[in-house]
Amino acid sequence: MDSDPTVTFITNFGNTINFYCPIIIITLGTIGCICSFITFTSQKLRKSSCSLYFLGAAIFDLITLDFGTVTRFLSDNFEYGVQVQSQVYCKLRTYIVNVAPATATCFIVLAAMDRFMSTSSKPIYRSFATIKRAKWIATFSLVLCFLSYLHYMIFAQLRPVCSLQRGTYSVFTIVYSIVWTTLIPYFLMLSFGFGTKYHIRSTRQRVLPFNSHQRRLQRTETQFITMTLFQVGLSSLLIFARSSYYSYNVITSGTQKTAYQEALNTFFAQLTTQFFYLNYAKSFYVYTLCSKYFRTLFKERMKKIYRRLLPCRRNHVGRHQRNPNGRTIEGLQARHAQGNS
Repeated sequence: MDSDPTVTFITNFGNTINFYCPIIIITLGTIGCICSFITFTSQKLRKSSCSLYFLGAAIFDLITLDFGTVTRFLSDNFEYGVQVQSQVYCKLRTYIVNVAPATATCFIVLAAMDRFMSTSSKPIYRSFATIKRAKWIATFSLVLCFLSYLHYMIFAQLRPVCSLQRGTYSVFTIVYSIVWTTLIPYFLMLSFGFGTKYHIRSTRQRVLPFNSHQRRLQRTETQFITMTLFQVGLSSLLIFARSSYYSYNVITSGTQKTAYQEALNTFFAQLTTQFFYLNYAKSFYVYTLCSKYFRTLFKERMKKIYRRLLPCRRNHVGRHQRNPNGRTIEGLQARHAQGNS
């Protein structure tokens, strides 16, 4: 009985996190994804291979947030019951909530790989960091991601709630999620990240003559490298927290737990779920904080959009502008014309 107040507090605190955090994550994440899309579609970045990968990640981040997070939030807090009523929706949702975040992660892996290739001293590696090659690599990666997660759609069933087939396939999905969805992509991210830092150190040791155009390109590439490394580092921390809980839950699934342990287990499940979705809401804010070049491009794009939304405003104001005596320019022109006649 002594632990009842503690259990109640943990349960209530977890429910509060489970209600308010998704609202904040969805709102800020959606705004951030739209802002990232606006920035990465600027004319200055259309020929950048790394920008293409960041753009792809932003699109699938948005799908993850506005479909996966929203539907989970409605189901957890408002008894949203479509997924327990429709077999088609059950299969589609199970597929999308697994393939969308995995594809977003894949594009960040490609961005890290692109920076690794672009900083290499070998021309054959640098040739992969071009927009032409990037389009082929991105297309191949999309097909691979879409096909590798099809089994979620096939084995998702209403029984009576929407869930995956139990037994051998359940064990397979646990291993698949840990190895294919988490360990491999984040191992590649970190490997490419450390490899990029090694290439940068090697490049600084070589003295190369640069003209002004080459210096400008080098500054742009350096900004992309910074953005990628920050993205990889923060993503790894957030997913590591989620994976640690997931692994612990699998290991202790057969043990009997007290009410206090069950409350803690539920709390960490709710907390790490928010970490998982936060990983797909943070990108724009990471880019903005760590890259002056990204901030400048975003401001330019927003100014351009503002001018398009409010055309010819200056001309309209100028026509009715008053001189210091309170007379309009149009009135002065009319009086001048009458005097000449």
